[in-house]
Amino acid sequence: MCRALQKFSLVLAMWLLAAGVVSFVGSSALQAQQSALEDIFVVRDVALDESAQTATAARASALAKGQREAFARLEARLTRSVHRGIAAGIEPDTLRFLVDAIQIDGEKTSDVRYLANLTVTFKPDAVRNLFRLSAVPFSELRSRPLTVIPVLATPARYLLWDDPNPWREAWRNHPEGTGLVPMLAPIGDLSDLSGLTVDQAVDGDPDVLARFAARYGARGVVVTIANIFEVEPGILRSDIVSVPVGLPEMSPFSISVTGQEDETEHVILARAVGEIREIIEDEWKAASALTSGEIGQLRAAVPISNLKNWVDIRGRISRVPAVTDIQVVALTAMSAEIVINHRGDVARLTRAFERFDLILESTGLEPVNAQPSGATQAGLRALVTHVVRLAVN
Repeated sequence: MCRALQKFSLVLAMWLLAAGVVSFVGSSALQAQQSALEDIFVVRDVALDESAQTATAARASALAKGQREAFARLEARLTRSVHRGIAAGIEPDTLRFLVDAIQIDGEKTSDVRYLANLTVTFKPDAVRNLFRLSAVPFSELRSRPLTVIPVLATPARYLLWDDPNPWREAWRNHPEGTGLVPMLAPIGDLSDLSGLTVDQAVDGDPDVLARFAARYGARGVVVTIANIFEVEPGILRSDIVSVPVGLPEMSPFSISVTGQEDETEHVILARAVGEIREIIEDEWKAASALTSGEIGQLRAAVPISNLKNWVDIRGRISRVPAVTDIQVVALTAMSAEIVINHRGDVARLTRAFERFDLILESTGLEPVNAQPSGATQAGLRALVTHVVRLAVN
């Protein structure tokens, strides 16, 4: 048994020395997660339509404007609304440096006009450095989906699955968007009807709503209760209260949307959906945003069962955007001890780990720099403040 343990530890150590990273091994889930991270810096479907004295001039102008528009969309994706403004004043040379590649589809030209569809891939490290040098907090961590429960308040009663419910239709018809927080509108099939009643939604029943979220593979729900009424002839207004359940980074919030003269309820409710999406995105970014000065380090134990299990966990940790470096301190057949350098505080790091099906738990011990000055160096080296393990699905 002892020889078997020694052999496993030796194999694991040799693999670490030879590979350094786990790029050559990974499950399909890890590859999908990495692809999703890289996809965050890709902006698609930028419509180009430019006219000039010649088609060549129109094309050059369209591509320049398209890349600027693409960066504005990327800035909106990664930063909160209160922190935006870099895209509006970015220098052309800086913008060219940020762009890694472009793809042009559906080109159409005339003597003076150019039309196309543009996809722009940005350099992740260059974009990160630009935000950090500008002292702009940003997030590149995509949230797990959340489910929106659209309840319509009428003078007589609350409506959820009953038709007509224009508030539910507004969520179902609204474009998904390209932000960091996927938001799922319920289908309204028989399973939905049997799994959640309107009273349970309005009361915020946590157990029922947790089961409902699990059905959609979501991490939580937002119950949005909207009304719509006429404030004066031809002018409609909607007041909406949104209550998150199972989403610790969010607090309840409310908005009011007043329409223009003769605007329909569908237009007003669609605008309300957009505003709520922006608030939810901002809350997520506030909870997971990083800035250049936030550098931390922690020592963690990682329980492992075999080499494949270690490779999987090590690969997941390395793909967390907030993690800047991992150092392996000690290895045994059943655990690894690592030092993780990371941006942001531990609460943000914990949320980031969850996105990769990892659980980061505190051992209850204080960090090294908080120990008494008389503690021995050997004792400090053995101090483990956290445990990292795979989430159990």
